[in-house]
Amino acid sequence: MAFERRNNALDINPPNADRKLSEHGSDWLWAVMAVFGVALLSWLAWTLLRFKSRAVAKTPKHHENGAGNAGVHGTAAAVVPGYGERIFHYLWALAAFIGLITYFTMASDLGNTPIRQYLHHGSNPLQTRQVFYVRYIYWALAWPLIITANLLLAGVSWATIFFAIALQEIWVVSWLCGALVATSYKWGYFAFGIFAYLVLAYVMMVWGVQHAKRIRTNKDYTLLAGTLVLLWIAFPIAWGLSEGANRLSITGEMIFYGILDLIAVPVYGTLFLIYSRRFHPGLFHFTQEGRVTGINHVDSFASGNHQGGVVQGGV
Repeated sequence: MAFERRNNALDINPPNADRKLSEHGSDWLWAVMAVFGVALLSWLAWTLLRFKSRAVAKTPKHHENGAGNAGVHGTAAAVVPGYGERIFHYLWALAAFIGLITYFTMASDLGNTPIRQYLHHGSNPLQTRQVFYVRYIYWALAWPLIITANLLLAGVSWATIFFAIALQEIWVVSWLCGALVATSYKWGYFAFGIFAYLVLAYVMMVWGVQHAKRIRTNKDYTLLAGTLVLLWIAFPIAWGLSEGANRLSITGEMIFYGILDLIAVPVYGTLFLIYSRRFHPGLFHFTQEGRVTGINHVDSFASGNHQGGVVQGGV
């Protein structure tokens, strides 16, 4: 007995623009949603389950000192971070969860609005295009988590992290405004977003690397943050061909953005979590008692001379 495969999302939620999502485009979005779901479940399992200790090249070794607190020295074996220390797992799991909801929405042909295009194709001068504003909501919520994970790896201050996130929000909101504008003025918003991206790239690749050198995570941070900054270069190309110049079909747009989002979260996130295992959470101020502060605390972990005790500070 043969079963008919049918995606009826577009029948239930019919498109409302001239250039619109196709059934094949919706199929692709369901597939992307499934990958985000697998990433979410995998990272949640990784976050909630405890595993045995393992050898990690750059992770200090715990031992019990006379006071009964965990001391750290050397670079031999590692104890898997406790629940209070798994900040990177929390951030990436949340990013995947937001992506899952976003791609469910887009695959269902929801979260979009028709926008008239000044660069129209065909004989209809009033041609409209579906603009999926839910994608920008996703970027505004998920990308700050990715930025935070990277800058925590560099050991920067919360003020620097806040500044970087603010730049990213300006970038995303500017592009959202541009996508919703029906005239050539949309390119002005595009330029604002590009400028915000360039400043953000400077913060991550200059300030971030400088801070990472202090806690000796600069090689791994440069590789991870550099990969992310380079990946972001493809997003202006996608925007310019779709919401900007109206060249790509909606299905083509979904494939382009979908590939980029898959690389940015499920693929890149997995690599990030693997790399983050090389370092003790104490390097980033995280302990099972909460987040502690103080340069001496960080420097002691970086040098491998920490001799136990909980450093007092804010959380």
